[in-house]
Amino acid sequence: MERGQTLKMAKILLVSLNTYEYPYPVYPAGMSAVSAALKRAKHEVLQYDCMFPEKTIEQTVKDFNPDIAGISVRNIDNEDSLSADSRWSGDKAKNIVSAVKSAKNIPVFLGGAGFSVAAKEFLDYTKADFGVVGAGEVPVTNLIEDILNANIRGRIYSSNQVSYIEPDIEQKLLRKYSDAGGILGVNTKRGCAYSCAYCSYPLIDGKFFSGFDAAATVKYIKRLENEYGVKEIFFTDSVFNDSSGFARTLCEEMIRQKTKIRFAAYFNPANGSKRDMELFRRAGLFAAECGSDAASAETLKALNKPFTFKEVEDFQNMCDEMKIPCAHFVIFGGPGESEESVDEGLENLKKLENGVVMVFSGIRVHYGTRIHEMALAEGKIGKSASLLKPFYYFSDKIDADAMNKKIERSFRGNRKRIFPPEKGEEMMKTLRRFGYKGLLWDTLVKAE
Repeated sequence: MERGQTLKMAKILLVSLNTYEYPYPVYPAGMSAVSAALKRAKHEVLQYDCMFPEKTIEQTVKDFNPDIAGISVRNIDNEDSLSADSRWSGDKAKNIVSAVKSAKNIPVFLGGAGFSVAAKEFLDYTKADFGVVGAGEVPVTNLIEDILNANIRGRIYSSNQVSYIEPDIEQKLLRKYSDAGGILGVNTKRGCAYSCAYCSYPLIDGKFFSGFDAAATVKYIKRLENEYGVKEIFFTDSVFNDSSGFARTLCEEMIRQKTKIRFAAYFNPANGSKRDMELFRRAGLFAAECGSDAASAETLKALNKPFTFKEVEDFQNMCDEMKIPCAHFVIFGGPGESEESVDEGLENLKKLENGVVMVFSGIRVHYGTRIHEMALAEGKIGKSASLLKPFYYFSDKIDADAMNKKIERSFRGNRKRIFPPEKGEEMMKTLRRFGYKGLLWDTLVKAE
């Protein structure tokens, strides 16, 4: 049977599993995009958010009486080697699958970024029936159609088709996130053309950048601004200012349509020209986050980062000059790390005086990445080793405990240096208690 021939409709329950609040509560934009796609296909959809549940999942199933349920797993864990076991999503997903099926024995599928990094293992562990890898709008619609027509084409569905569909935002739920200090994510493109050693994003979402129509994206942003009262958003693209130039087109369109909304995004410091940054700021840029990832020449090279630390430093200086708060996420302990590179890295980070630096210890290993290949080649894990639960790569040249203590000593007394990650979580909770909302880390820059 060809796609699109069915006229069968279904009641579909979509569940967002994510309850992480650090660094801030994140509205389930992925679930809302899939909801919009399914509604376009004339299905009836109910969105259920585990962050702000109005009733139990069992009662929701009984009341809504769905034909099919889908569960979005945004994070498999928190990628923090010092507290990963306590933030693992596997059991939570398994319990939700069980609860849905206990209330009504219906097909259940999993999706989301966290699920996608270990799809088959996640399915086996949770006992879900199907899975969707990568962007879900097209493959979820295909899966539902196949289930209704008893024409299943596999256990795991995916699609390379890029399809922009305006997300199905629920105003009541959005207000809850706003009241809790959250920020809404907006995606403007798919994929990533870079090949950082630790990252599974290109494997899941495509190895090239594919931007959505700028006018349509800005139309959605204007709607968020005018109908929902949204004042700040975060562009969740893997890299906002990639070399394709799409960010410039988008910001020019934002200026043309006179948006007032402010935005933050992920930046590649090597692409941060002053001309572009001035354009972005005119369009509403209020903060920049850099996946700097390493702080020494050797470790940057080992992670296959497409820039040098000098370019990181130059980007920070430019942000300082333009009064744009800038944060850097840095990993110590990865391939090539040694006592000498740790010392070099800590000295280099001092050059980012006005930047907020958030540090992680060790690199979470995911299937299909270069770090996974390194771990196999170095005998750190075996070919049959499961990566469903967290496993972290550490260089053999360093003692992780000693390295962590050295980082803490170097950062002591500097509120813009955050390590271990739990320190940042406590800082964010304190800021929220004082009524701060949004990114929060940018207040550390503004306060001085």
